[in-house]
Amino acid sequence: MNIRLITTVAAFAIAGCASHPAPQIPATRTIEINEVPGSPADESAAKTPTAQELLNSASEYLTRAEGALPPERADYQFKAAAALIQSGRHDPASRLLNSMDLNGLAPVYETRRQLLRGRIAIGTNRPNTAFVLLSGVEKRPNLDPQLSAQLWLLRARTNLLVERPLEAVRNLIMRETYLVDPEELLFNQRRIWALLNRTRMNQLLDVRQTVPDEELSGWIDLTLIHMEHGHDAFRLENEIRRWQSLYPQHSARLFLQRRASAFSGASIIAARQVALLLPLASEYGRAAQAVHDGFTAVHNANGDPNKPEIVVYDIGSEAGLSPIYYRLAAQEGADLIVGPLGKEAVAALLTTETLAVPTLLLGGTHGGESLPKNGFQFDLSPEQDAEQTALRAYLDGHRTAAVLYPETTWGQRVQDAFSARWQELGGVVVESRPYVENRPDYSTPIKEVLNLDNSEGRKHALSAVIKTKLVFQPRRRQDIDFLFVAAKTATARLLKPQINFFQAHNVPVYATSHIYSGKPDPVNDVDLNGIVFGDMPWLLGNDGRIRNARKRIQGPWPYAFSPLDRLFALGMDSYAIIPALARLREDQDLLIEGVTANLSMERTGRVIRHLSWARFENGRPVLQEPAVGERRADLYESGNEALGIPFETRAAGGAQSP
Repeated sequence: MNIRLITTVAAFAIAGCASHPAPQIPATRTIEINEVPGSPADESAAKTPTAQELLNSASEYLTRAEGALPPERADYQFKAAAALIQSGRHDPASRLLNSMDLNGLAPVYETRRQLLRGRIAIGTNRPNTAFVLLSGVEKRPNLDPQLSAQLWLLRARTNLLVERPLEAVRNLIMRETYLVDPEELLFNQRRIWALLNRTRMNQLLDVRQTVPDEELSGWIDLTLIHMEHGHDAFRLENEIRRWQSLYPQHSARLFLQRRASAFSGASIIAARQVALLLPLASEYGRAAQAVHDGFTAVHNANGDPNKPEIVVYDIGSEAGLSPIYYRLAAQEGADLIVGPLGKEAVAALLTTETLAVPTLLLGGTHGGESLPKNGFQFDLSPEQDAEQTALRAYLDGHRTAAVLYPETTWGQRVQDAFSARWQELGGVVVESRPYVENRPDYSTPIKEVLNLDNSEGRKHALSAVIKTKLVFQPRRRQDIDFLFVAAKTATARLLKPQINFFQAHNVPVYATSHIYSGKPDPVNDVDLNGIVFGDMPWLLGNDGRIRNARKRIQGPWPYAFSPLDRLFALGMDSYAIIPALARLREDQDLLIEGVTANLSMERTGRVIRHLSWARFENGRPVLQEPAVGERRADLYESGNEALGIPFETRAAGGAQSP
């Protein structure tokens, strides 16, 4: 009997994406600029140019334009304008477009200019201007299909600016009329899916009752099926078959086919009995119980009459006894084991056992060594959070970092993981300072990391020489793009206001999930305003699939939105990922849309969590759009992302365009 339980999108939750090596800083070169925003060619981390590279390319295109004749001159100028827009230099791009002489050229050149002006209006948060510009383009006769596709994508982005996601979905559906490339069509459908999955079910039901358009109705029905049965693969499979009979010609059949194909083949792990090894009777008992509750909640929601039997083993407080319980579970018929939970128990098991059956370890060491053939590892390690934060900051355009971290074992682990990943990407850590937790005053480490102490020292030295008391405003260092702050909630609420006080209010601050308590608390969290952090969709998603999963799967669980809630989510995804373990290890480009994150796997057997991102505004975490250059599945498949459509990055500070 196969375990046929899948997380959230169930039978069609895994999707392939192009392989993306770690982004590097390439040598100076001219980037080939595609005027069509969001095309597949420019969305991999390996090909994502930095702001400086884009400016270099714009300069090169303008140089070429000087020696070219019309219409080639205009082509180069358009490429230069597109590069400036993508780098966030909207004003010079606008001046360039205004200065272009298009007299005597075909009408299509004026259309291209208006579309680029529309991109500028979107990038500068002027939706009304964008609507006017794009409406003018829409009225032009005999519009080229490629430009029409561009037009409808920009209309979708404009509707997102004014918080009309369903109008954006209609725009993207219209865009499909002009798409020929199957890959580009699939990307467009992933955008549609992401937007619909962050819409509340009652809103979708209201629209469904009034929509005569079969294409939109089909997408809404498919989304509602996903929300209703996303954690029950058995029922979901039956509902998808029914949907296919109702919509035999719907365009989403390609979308379903590509997602379902990820589950084909013999790499699906089969099991009749699953053992769950947890330290329930130990000092970690509450944490273990939360994992148990999440695991069994998804199991109970699985309507497959042939689902496996779950047998729970309490391994107690002695981590060194985990091999004994493992052997017992295998002897009693478990053909798949989940656990043990905890780094020490996992280490004890791996030291003595060869892992006789497929085993999903819930913890372990953070390193690059491969696990045994039957071994897989899934945990919520702070190191992985720190590495994800480094990647996000890099993709946001930052290159120089300063680090504040607590003088604890945990703080050192987070600092080491962040710095190692940051330097691997090509970034530079210009300063790193520890601080002592549980103190109200962090001025000394903050001044040290901002180099304010040197500025004050120069003031005192000068004052002594001239024997005059100086009126002095210390000046912080200017060579850092952002601060990475390793801190937990209570400490972060004290650190951020003091960072602001010491002239760093305009320096972007990034942090791990540990700064967020897991429950909205705008009164106390207003002091965290401006901090960008990665966390679980389970805690950041308020609508769509997450809202429905909380109602249907978690129910009245007493510890929702507490620190234990993250472990409940770990249990949910631990159950849901079981069928795809072997396939994920075979193909590192596959992802499962989980509640802890979008999940992929390294060749070593370790599960990688691709987090959702938020920024504190008015004391509340507000979801951020994916960074340009993140994995395509992150860009298009997650129903928890705020927008689901990539935007250009600003050059100044690397922040993303609205």
